[in-house]
Amino acid sequence: MPTLPVSPIELAAALCLVVIGSVIQGSIGFGLAAVVAPILLLVNKIFLPGPMLVTSMLLTSLIAWRDREHAVWSEVGVGTTGRIIGMMPAALALRFLSGPGYELLFAVAVLAGVVISLGGWHVRLTLRNLFFTAIGSGFVSTVSAVGGPPMALVYQNEQASKIRGTLNAIFTIGTPISLIGLWWAGQRPNAAVRFGLPELMLGVLLMPAVVVGFLLSRYTAARLNDRHTRPIILALAAATALVVIIRSVRALGGSF
Repeated sequence: MPTLPVSPIELAAALCLVVIGSVIQGSIGFGLAAVVAPILLLVNKIFLPGPMLVTSMLLTSLIAWRDREHAVWSEVGVGTTGRIIGMMPAALALRFLSGPGYELLFAVAVLAGVVISLGGWHVRLTLRNLFFTAIGSGFVSTVSAVGGPPMALVYQNEQASKIRGTLNAIFTIGTPISLIGLWWAGQRPNAAVRFGLPELMLGVLLMPAVVVGFLLSRYTAARLNDRHTRPIILALAAATALVVIIRSVRALGGSF
C-alpha cells in the first residue's frame, strides 16, 4: 500500500476546499475545479491534475444523474468527442514537462479559461461551436482539471438546469478520457508520473467532501446567482494562477 503523499493538514485543507467547490458546482453547473485547483497547486502539486479529476468525476456524475432529464444528448456526444481530441495534445505536452514547466502550463491554461469566460464574447450554442469549444476544454481539463470555463462560454445563455445536466454529463464521460491521457503521459522513461495508484487514492479520499458539498447544493442552487457568482469564481482562479506563474517563472529562472 503506497504512503499517502500529503500531510494531514494538507489533506484537511483540500477537503474543506472541495466542499466549497462542490457546493458552487452543484448550484450553478461548474466551479469546483476553477475554485479549488489553483489553490491546491499551491498547497501541494500532487493534487493536480489526477486526484482533482478523480474527485470531480464523482460530483459531475451526481449532478448529471440528478439533472439527467434536462441533458441534451446530441450535445453530450459532440462535446465528448471534442474533449477526446483536446486531450491528445495535452497528454503529449505533459509527457515532456515536469516541475516548474508544468506549473507554468497549468497557470496559463487556467488564465486562458478565465479570459475566455470574462471576455464578453457571445458564442451561439451550435454543435459546431460546441465541438471546437470542447476541444479547448479537453486540453485545459487534462492539464489543469479546470475544464468548465471554456464550456461555459457556449452555455452562458442557456437555462441553469440544462447547463447542469448537459455539461456535467460531458464532464462525467470526458474525465476518464483525460485520466487515461495522464496515465499515458507518465509512461515515458524518466517522465514524471501523472496518474497512478497514489493519485487515485488521493482522489478517492477527497470524495466524501464532494458528497457533503453536493447535498448542501440542494439548498443553495436556488440562491446562488450564476451572473454574480461566476465573476467571483473566475477572479479567484485568475489571482491564484498569477501566483503560480510568478512562482514557476522564478523557479525556472533559478534553474539556469
